[in-house]
Amino acid sequence: MKYLIKYFSFLTFFVNAESIILDGNLSEKEWNDAILINEYYETVPFTLNKAKVKTETKIFSNSDGIFVGFTNFQDNSTMLSNKSLRDEMGINADQNGIAIDFDSEGSKAYLFMVTLANVKKDGIRRLGGFPEMDWDGDWDAKVKKYDGYWVAEFMIPWNVVLMKNVDGASRNINVSTFRFLGKEQIWLNDTKTSGFRVNFLSNMRSINVDSYSKRKINFFPYVSKTYNSVSGFSQDKVGAEIFLNTGTGKQINLTVNPDFGQAESDEIIINFSAQETFYSEKRAFFNENQSLFDLSHYDRYSIINTRRIGAESSYECSSELLSNKCENSKKTYTDINYALRYTQKNNNSDLGIFIAEETDENFSKGRDFYAIRTKRKLNTKTIGYFLTHVENNFSKDTATVNVIDYTNVKSKKLTIYSDLISSKKNSERGLGFRSQFNYKPNSLKSRSGSILFFEDNLMLNDFGYLKRNDWFHVGFGSDLSKINFDKNRNLKEFKIGIDFNYDSDTSGNSNPFSIGQSNDFTFLNAAEFQFNWDFKTSGKNTTITRKNIDFPFVKKKKSFSFNLDYESPSYGIWQYDWRTGYEIGEKYSTWESDGYKRKYYKIAGSFYPIDNFKLIASYRLREESEWLNWIKNNELAVYDLSRRIISINMNWYKGIKHEIRLKSQFVALEAKNPHSLIVNKSGYLLDHDAEVNSFAEGITSFQVRYRYEIAPLSYIYLVYTKGGSVLDDESEKSTSELFKDPWNNPENEILSLKFRLKY
Repeated sequence: MKYLIKYFSFLTFFVNAESIILDGNLSEKEWNDAILINEYYETVPFTLNKAKVKTETKIFSNSDGIFVGFTNFQDNSTMLSNKSLRDEMGINADQNGIAIDFDSEGSKAYLFMVTLANVKKDGIRRLGGFPEMDWDGDWDAKVKKYDGYWVAEFMIPWNVVLMKNVDGASRNINVSTFRFLGKEQIWLNDTKTSGFRVNFLSNMRSINVDSYSKRKINFFPYVSKTYNSVSGFSQDKVGAEIFLNTGTGKQINLTVNPDFGQAESDEIIINFSAQETFYSEKRAFFNENQSLFDLSHYDRYSIINTRRIGAESSYECSSELLSNKCENSKKTYTDINYALRYTQKNNNSDLGIFIAEETDENFSKGRDFYAIRTKRKLNTKTIGYFLTHVENNFSKDTATVNVIDYTNVKSKKLTIYSDLISSKKNSERGLGFRSQFNYKPNSLKSRSGSILFFEDNLMLNDFGYLKRNDWFHVGFGSDLSKINFDKNRNLKEFKIGIDFNYDSDTSGNSNPFSIGQSNDFTFLNAAEFQFNWDFKTSGKNTTITRKNIDFPFVKKKKSFSFNLDYESPSYGIWQYDWRTGYEIGEKYSTWESDGYKRKYYKIAGSFYPIDNFKLIASYRLREESEWLNWIKNNELAVYDLSRRIISINMNWYKGIKHEIRLKSQFVALEAKNPHSLIVNKSGYLLDHDAEVNSFAEGITSFQVRYRYEIAPLSYIYLVYTKGGSVLDDESEKSTSELFKDPWNNPENEILSLKFRLKY
C-alpha cells in the first residue's frame, strides 16, 4: 500500500509540475510565448489618450482553459484594495478585467474581473445592453502585490460557459482587456472602447488561441433549515443542483427541490400605480446559462421573467373548518419541484429548452412553465423564435406567447432590432411589435430610437414582464461628448444628451409628450455632477383609472422638473453623494387647485476605514402636494404626501472565507389632507363629496447574512431576516412610530441555515 501511495504522490507532483500555478506570479515558461497587449487608452472618461501608467497583458491557452495575466505598474501609495461583495461594482479598489466573446458572434461577451483585494466579479455584456453582473461563473483568479506593480492572474476553464464546437486545433475569440484605477476613477481599455458604450462588442480584438474540448459535471447537494418565529412555520429541505457541460456545445442545468431562502432581499419599492414593479433575478440557478432566453427591451418588457417561478401562490381558504390552518400555511413564495434548462450551440444556430414545475400544497396548486428558444445567424443578421407556455393548475388558466425576433448588425456604427410578439391567454389573443435602432457615427456621438405597439389584449405577465399594454410609443435620443479641454480647466469630460418621447394608448389618447436633457460633468479629481431637466406637455393619463371603459383617462396638466446629482471624489476612507429634485405642474381649473409640486432630497455616504469593512448609509425624502391616487371606479383623491427612507448596509470580510453582510431599509410614508375628486367622461377632475381618509404606511426590510466558504463554490449560510409593514388608515402614527412599529411587530422573522457543497 505504501508504494502505491508513493506512486500517486509522485504522479500528482508530476502533473502539478507541468500545470500553471495560479499565484499572481507569471514565472511559468508558457507566459513567454503568450499574446502580448501593452497599449492602453483612457476610455472613461472617453478621452482616448494613451494611458499614463503602463499595463502588460498576456493571453494563452492550454487544455485547462484560457489564461490571462495582467502586470499593472503603479506606485504602491496609489493602490486601493478595499474589499467588496462578489459582483459589486465598487469604485474603491483597483481592478483588471477581460471580456470574451468565445464564439466571435458579436451578440454577447462574458466579463471576468478581479480587484486588488482579490474579489471576483463576472457578468454578461449583451448586444445593445449594459454590463449585467447577475451571472456567476466557475473560474478563478489570484492577485499579488509587488514593489511598484501588482499582478492579476486569471484561469478561465473551457467549460465555464457554453460555446460552440469548432473544427481544428484553434479557436478564434474576440477579447477586450481593461483596467480600473481607483484613485483617479479612470478606466483603461486596449480596444479604444468600453463596456458602457453601445458599440463595445463590434470593437473587440480578434485573437486565435489553442482550442480544447472539456467536459464538466458538477453536483451541488444541499441541506437547509428554516424557521419563522412569527408564524411558527418550520421547514427542512434536501435538494440538489446538477450542471453538465459536454464540451461539445451542449449543456444541461437541473435543480431538484431547490431552496432559495438565501436569495438577496429586494429594494423596497412603494408602487401605487397600475403598472407592476419589475424585480431583477437574484437566484443563481436562474442566472446560470440564461442569456439565450433573455429577450427584453429596457424596463418595458421581458419575454421571460424568472421571478414568476416560485412566486407567491393563490390559496383557497373558504372552508370554515380549515380556514385557520389554511391562513397559517400561507407563504410569500412557492416551493419548486424541479427546474430544467437545456442549451445547445451549433455553428450558426442556438437551441434552448426550459421547464419548471411548482409544488402543489394543501390549499394551493403550483404552476408549470415551459419555454423553447431558437436563434439562427445569417451573416450580419440573426433571426430567432421564442415560445413560452404556462399552465396554472389553481385557476386552470393557460397562457402562451410566441415571438419572432430579428437583429441586424449592419456595421460597427448601426444595429437594428425588431420583435413581433403574440399572446394567447385562454381564448383571448393579443399582438405587439417593437423596432429599435442604435447608431454611433463616431466615438463621441450616438443616436437611438424605438417604436412600440402593444394591443390592449397583449399579455406577457404569466411568465414574462410587460410594463403596460394598450400602448403606442415613439422615442428618440441623441448624445454628444466633449473630452478635450484646456489644461487650466478642471473638467475631464462633458456629455450632453437629449430625449424625445411620445406615448398614447392604442385608441389615440395621447399621454404627455416629453422632452428631456441631461448634462454630465466629470472632473479631474473624479467627482461627478449631473443636471437633468424634463418638460412634459399637457395630455392624458390613460393608466390611472385602471382602464375603466367609461372613464378611460384623466387629463394631465403640463409640468417641468429638474434634478441635480453630485458624487464626491474619494477622501481616503469616505465619500458622499447627494441629489435634489423639483417638479411643478400647472393648476387644474375644474377644482380649487394650487398645482402639483414635488421635492426630492437624498444624502448618502460610504465609510471604509479599513480594506475589509464598508458601511453605507443614506436618507431619502420625497414630498408632494396634490399627489393623485386612484380610489375606485372613477373616484380619485389628492394628498399631501411625505415619504422617508433610511437605508443602512454593511459588509465585513475576514480573509477570503468569512463574509458578513447587513442590508436594511426603513420606510415611512404619510398621505395627509385628502381631497376627494371624481373624473368625468371627458377626463376632467371635479370636486367630489366621498369620504377619503388620510393614511400612513411603515415598511421594514432587514437581513443579516453570514457566509463561510468551505471550498470553492461550497458554502455554509446563516441568514436572519426580519420585516413587515403596518398600515394606519387614520394616519395617527408619527413618523418615528412608522419606522419602529414594523420592527416591533414584524410579519416575518426568519432564521435559515444552509449547507451547499460542490462535487
